[in-house]
Order: sequence, then structure tokens, then C-alpha cells
Amino acid sequence: MPPNFRAIVPDDAADLVRLWRDAWTATYGPSLGQSTLLAMLKNLEQKGTASMLPGSGERGYCIASDHEIHGSAIFAERRGFAYLWGMYVHPGQQRKGLGSQLLHKVAGVIETAEKIEVRVLVTSPAAIVFYRKHGFTTTGNETIEILDSVEASALVMSTSVESLRA
Repeated sequence: MPPNFRAIVPDDAADLVRLWRDAWTATYGPSLGQSTLLAMLKNLEQKGTASMLPGSGERGYCIASDHEIHGSAIFAERRGFAYLWGMYVHPGQQRKGLGSQLLHKVAGVIETAEKIEVRVLVTSPAAIVFYRKHGFTTTGNETIEILDSVEASALVMSTSVESLRA
């Protein structure tokens, strides 16, 4: 059965933690170093999905089949922008079009924003290539806090919601 796009629900918590643990290990271990990765994973284990799941005014979606979540995306619409984070595809499911499908489906449920914006670590070249492939351009550079006292340089990238819907 092909994966489907749906809203994240509270029962997804354990599957999301597994997805994020695997995706973070593949992405952040090589780019941020083992000690930062271990601190991130410890934080995820302690807080569970509470630090990542959508809060008030935010929405989360996933690509899932059966009872397995293959990808996630969380966003909030504010002042004409949809701010996207938590966009991960399980490493074993990458390069199969699921990330592209997830991104386009998210664009389809955005209600009022005209632009979609994401922060991408400078040390994540595959993510930068992915977003550029989908029409995102770099609009800035900023330092973001990964964990308490752990910062990283990130590109601010954006594109029009309409271009992702096309």
C-alpha cells in the first residue's frame, strides 16, 4: 500500500521519536559531531515529542504506511509566511520521492501564507540540494540554537507556496 499523507496525531508519538532518532543520526551525526548528536538524542528521549510536536497555531503532517511513519513536517503560518521545521524522511526511505511528496502536500494545506520558509544547517548539503531542487532560494544566514549552548549556522531559504503547488 503506498504511503499516505495525513495529520500527525498523539498516537504517533513513539513512531515519530523513532523517525527523528534515525533521521537525526544520519543527518546530524556527520555534520554536528557525535557529542552534539548524543545530546540531541538524550533530549529527545527525555522530552519525547513534546519539544517537536506542533503547538498552538502550528500543524504537523506525516507520510505513513500501515503503522510506520516515513516522514514528518511541521509548520506555522504567520504574517504571510509558512515557517517549516521538523521536515525529515527516514534514511531508509530517502531518494524515493517521499520528501518531495510531503513538501508538495504541505504546500497544499497551507491556508493563507504566500511564502514558505525553512532553516537549513549549512553543514547539511543534501538538505540544501533538496530545497534548491524545489525552488527554494537563500534569503539569509543566521545562527540557530540546536540545544542549550549549541549553535549552528543555517541558511534561511524560501519559495512561493504557489510554485510548490504547481
